[in-house]
Amino acid sequence: MDKAAPPQSDAALYRCCVLPFVLFIAFNLLLFVLEGTFAWDHPDAPWWRRAPEMWLYPLQTLVCAGYLRRVRRGIPLDGSLGSCLLGVLCGVVGIGIWLIPYLAGWVPNEGGFEPERVFGDSSAAVPVEYALRFMRAALVVPFVEELFWRGFLMRWCVNRDFPQDVPLGTHSPLAYIATTLGFMLVHVTADYPAAFIYGSIAYWLVVRTKRLMPVVLMHAVANLIMGIVAVAWPMPALW
Repeated sequence: MDKAAPPQSDAALYRCCVLPFVLFIAFNLLLFVLEGTFAWDHPDAPWWRRAPEMWLYPLQTLVCAGYLRRVRRGIPLDGSLGSCLLGVLCGVVGIGIWLIPYLAGWVPNEGGFEPERVFGDSSAAVPVEYALRFMRAALVVPFVEELFWRGFLMRWCVNRDFPQDVPLGTHSPLAYIATTLGFMLVHVTADYPAAFIYGSIAYWLVVRTKRLMPVVLMHAVANLIMGIVAVAWPMPALW
């Protein structure tokens, strides 16, 4: 049944749509600090110092997933079957555009997620790292980012005093610019053009459906495909 979620209170909006993003970004900033102060790129260094992301990202995934579960009743997620299928389609199209520079060889396949280099091909830690990486990409990130970009910031741009009163999917030029550029800027420079196009499709989807679930599904499908391509090719630079 396609029934709109009940209106959120001011506190619920920040607790459910802003704090998950803040918590997620805090871990990213912590990694940035650790890479400059704690990490030790040396053959004799233990893995947790050579590659702090191998323990920090899983911790980030579990902590953010736990927080999302705690506030799940206040998250405005709903949508009809048709709108959700549209979200899946947009995810396929969006990530297809995103992958073109990588598959064409325009972006160097350097760096990225390679647990085999840290633990060795036969280590039991490798499949665990991959499982948590997929969980982060396809489950945690779609909720964290879309709740913030489309659930909060888009509405805040329409009414800064009472964003909780703004219906989901309300269009304004500022909302489009802020959410699309913001989404673009949190990615690496090489992904800027694709991220801008993807963000524009996501914005259109929310305006079209007036729901968050379709765009969360769009993000989940896109990240799942990205992860599969990154592992199957392999193309670790993708994530």
